[in-house]
Amino acid sequence: SRGKISVIKNGADLSLYKPIAGQNPLAQSLGVEGKFVAAYFGTHGMAHHLETILYAAQRLKQYEDIVFLLAGDGAERQRLAALRSELGLDNVLMLDQQPKEQMPWLWALSDVSLILLKKSDLFKTVIPSKIFESMAMEKPIILGVEGESAEIVRAAEAGFCIEPENADALANRLLELYVDRALVNRLGVNGRAHVIKHFDRIKLAQRFEQV
Repeated sequence: SRGKISVIKNGADLSLYKPIAGQNPLAQSLGVEGKFVAAYFGTHGMAHHLETILYAAQRLKQYEDIVFLLAGDGAERQRLAALRSELGLDNVLMLDQQPKEQMPWLWALSDVSLILLKKSDLFKTVIPSKIFESMAMEKPIILGVEGESAEIVRAAEAGFCIEPENADALANRLLELYVDRALVNRLGVNGRAHVIKHFDRIKLAQRFEQV
């Protein structure tokens, strides 16, 4: 019976994931000061099709102040690093998996969050937790995932939804944000407001307790 089913989705720890103002110590050490940073944080696995990011970076090589930042580990990381070298992508930084306490500072470096999965019906029911962290950090999202994830991003008015595995669409949407920083800010603010209202871990825990 539907009346016996309650669904509580994932969310964000708003005490950890929140906008950070002021100077970021990582910006200088990573050489991204003054750059427009598009970031992917998380597993570099077979499910994610992260070569989409590398091919988008190839299309945007002429924009010297656009940088792609990937942080994480996974089964595909070595292959992706080799592809980056093969394509000569000086605009792509690849960091190892980072400690959790470092993540808010990495998010703070970013202008745009990239969240991608392969094009598959299987992933239409998947909700990557990065969606909530991105919104909590006030970072607009370019989402290459169909289904329920896309519905969340659209409802929040927190970013753009593109066809999975489409490097041209990723590059075009990124350029749109690159030239319109007011839009970047607006989408980021929308996302945080949406997370506070609907996906605060504390409120979700209280709902769980009530159920």
